[in-house]
Amino acid sequence: MICVSVTLDEGGCLKGLRASGHSFLHGKAFSPVCAAVSALLGTAAGLFEAESSLKAQVSLPAEGEMELSIGEVPAALRQRCRGVTDFLVYGLTRIAAQAPDDLDLEIL
Repeated sequence: MICVSVTLDEGGCLKGLRASGHSFLHGKAFSPVCAAVSALLGTAAGLFEAESSLKAQVSLPAEGEMELSIGEVPAALRQRCRGVTDFLVYGLTRIAAQAPDDLDLEIL
């Protein structure tokens, strides 16, 4: 099971994220759910890291683990950060609804 906890700021922008675990299909083969979650998390992290005026830190402490923290979002980037956040949360919410045995999602 993949566990993802997302923390949003008061404006709905991503403040932090913790993800751990894997989803397997028939034993040891990674599932499409694992691939989809990994793609969403990696893309969002990359977009946040690419913004030079945004303090985004990505940590991969171990296999199957990811932590992302974002400092205060400058006013000029709030709309962009909110868009990336909305895309990420929507995608994760859809996956969790369709595969509740594979993804446990918490939004704070």
